[in-house]
Formats: sequence, C-alpha cells, structure tokens
Amino acid sequence: MGGPDVGETPKTAIFPLSLACLKAALKEHEVRVFDANLYYEPHQKLTQLLRGFSPDVVAISLRNIDSTNKLKSVFYYAYLKETLDVIKAGTDAKVVAGGAGFSIFAREIMVDEPRLDYGVFLEGENVLPQLIDNLNEPHLVPSVFYRKDAQVCYTFSGAVPDFDTLPLPDRSEMTIELYSDGAVGVETKRGCPLGCVYCVYGFLNGKRLRLRSPGKVVDDIQHLVDDFGVKRITFVDSIFNMPLEHAEDICDELIDRRIEVKWSAWFTEKGLTRQFVDLAVEAGCSNIIFSPDGFSNDCLRQLGKNIKMKDILNAYTIVRDLEGVEISYNFFKNPPGQSLDNFTSTLAFFIKAKAQMGNRVHFEFNTLRIEPHTRLYNLALSQGVIEATGNLLYPAYYSSPETAYTEKTFNTLLSLKKIALR
Repeated sequence: MGGPDVGETPKTAIFPLSLACLKAALKEHEVRVFDANLYYEPHQKLTQLLRGFSPDVVAISLRNIDSTNKLKSVFYYAYLKETLDVIKAGTDAKVVAGGAGFSIFAREIMVDEPRLDYGVFLEGENVLPQLIDNLNEPHLVPSVFYRKDAQVCYTFSGAVPDFDTLPLPDRSEMTIELYSDGAVGVETKRGCPLGCVYCVYGFLNGKRLRLRSPGKVVDDIQHLVDDFGVKRITFVDSIFNMPLEHAEDICDELIDRRIEVKWSAWFTEKGLTRQFVDLAVEAGCSNIIFSPDGFSNDCLRQLGKNIKMKDILNAYTIVRDLEGVEISYNFFKNPPGQSLDNFTSTLAFFIKAKAQMGNRVHFEFNTLRIEPHTRLYNLALSQGVIEATGNLLYPAYYSSPETAYTEKTFNTLLSLKKIALR
C-alpha cells in the first residue's frame, strides 16, 4: 500500500500496533493495511484501495470509542459508521470488527451497527485467522460474535494466547516514517493484576501478567532501529516496571546490544528506586510517565491504586533532578474521594513541579470515563451518576458529586492556560 501524498499526513498519528500484530498472524493470507489516521481525506483513499485490492474480508480495529478529556473530547465511534458507509459502497466483502474499543462494548456495537458481519472479542491474533477460514461456520471459532436469523450470537470463550509465542508485529509496508516521533509502540507484556476502579485492562487482557521474553522484546526494537531507522519508541504496557526484574532484563539487553533508541514508558511509583531509574536512562529512557490519578491517600484508596502519597513523593524526589529526561503526570480532575484540600494540594504540586523542573515536566488532567466491566461503573450506579438502563457506548463521565466544582475550576484553569499560550 502506498503512503499519503506529501503534506497529507497529520504529525500526531500514532502507529497502529494492533494492525501490525494481526498482519503477522495472517501470514497465510494476502493482506493490505490501511490506517485512516494518515490521511486528511481517508474515505477517498480507502475507496481507491478497495477498488484495487477487492478484498474478501475487511477487518476494522476500533481501539477507542472516544477520548477522555471533555475539553477536547472526540467520539471515534462515529468514524466507524462513516467507514462502513465507504466499505459497503465499494465492496461486497464481509466486515469484521475488533480491537479494545470494540471488545468493551462488543454486543452493544453488534446490535447498534447491523452492517458488521462478525466481531472478534478480546485478543485477535489466534481468532481472526480461524474466523477467516470458517466464515460460513463462525460458531466453530472461539471468541466470535456473529449473526444468525437476524440475532446477534456469541460462540464461546477461547483460551488466552501465550503472548511469548505470538509472532512479533509485522510492520512491513506500513510506512513507519510517516508517524510521529515516538509514536511506534512496543509491547513487553499483556495483562494487569492491579485493581484501578476505572480501568478495563484486566477485562481486556486478564489479570495475570503474560511476559514476552526480554530477548524477543529487544529483537523487535532492533528490527525497528536497523530496518526502519526508528529513533524513538514507546513501551505501551500499562506498567513497564512491573515485574521489576523483567524491566531490568530488557534494559540490560538494550545496553548489552548497544541499541541507540530513546523510549518512553508508564512507570509505577511503588518501589521505584534511583538505581532502576538510572538503569532505564542508560538504556535509553527519555520520558518517564506516572499516572497517580489522585493526590491524597483517600483518593488513591477509592481509585483502587496500589500506591500511597509517600510513593508519589518519593518517586518525585528521584526524578526531579534527572537531566535530559522528561517527566509526565496524569491526574483526574475530580476523582472519588476528592476534597477541597486534595484539589488545592494537586494544584500546589503542579506549581511546585513546574517551578523546579520547568518545561521538562508535563501534566495531563482528564475526566473519568465510565465504562462497563469496571468498579467505577458500580460506584456511578450507586451514586445515581448513571442509570442501569443507560447505554455507555455513548460517553458518560464520572465526577465526584460532592466536589463537582473542582472539575469546573480545572476546566476553567485549563481554558485560561490555552488562551495564555496562544
């Protein structure tokens, strides 16, 4: 597949790792990959591709339903409907949906969008090849939604794949050079044993950590560096330094092979040491991302975080003076357990960090998106924030009822910041 014309590519495009993983799993089939995010006019490009390739099956990966910041919220699900318009106008191919966003709302999406013939539930590397080989008998394939007599049916749940035995992503012919610096992702593990109340990772990938061997992880990175000239990557794990020994082995392998690549990753503050941070920096880490989400022990407890304030402050002390390394923090504007004291403490931490680290530190303040399969969903129900009959496919947000004014204040401050930067 050819790339976009010069000047057409948005510089913020993120490389679609899931498509590269599926491409690697479909070695027995002829595959073309199309990333609509690379084009300002994607429908015209997609139409051209469909006419030239004439596929039997079109598989759509829906990673997110929407963004989580009300100030700049984007409802990505609407693009699925527009894409289906193009596909159905240009081909008779069967259409399969999958991806994290789809899996969270699989049955709802299948009911809402009858033009989808099949849905792949959860991880697709083992499922999609089987489905393509059994389109007329989808009931034989695990983890598949399909239609029978105008009804949406589900087959049965299959085994979780051994992540270390899955093939490495196939990024060939996917024009990596067109993506943003640092926008190419690398997985070191799947699964998350943590219990954050808002998070769907445990539902999507299971609570058990499934590790990819450090040698294979670094093989993937070396391929990106040697064959594609990639200079910066992002580890897309929910937490990179958990388990710690696995992260250390990856860093050691990068150092031993003398691979020159910069990278970013999400770190947990719990148990963070200067020794490990120094190792990560030596291995190429240039951006440490923390997501404490709340800034009091009560907020952290109600958010289901496995850290306390002492962990946040200790980690801050470790990274504060790291030269040449960017530090990022993610917080929610008004999480469960919020109080006026917590709100002012968060602002004070923001001001202190900016004063001490300047442009080297970045903050993101988001709104809690309520999703099914989470404890936040149950909390929102109990507090009357949502109703049991509501359709969460269309976004609903959580803001602690007693302190809703803090979110409004955050939104005002963020708007003023944007005006000041113009």
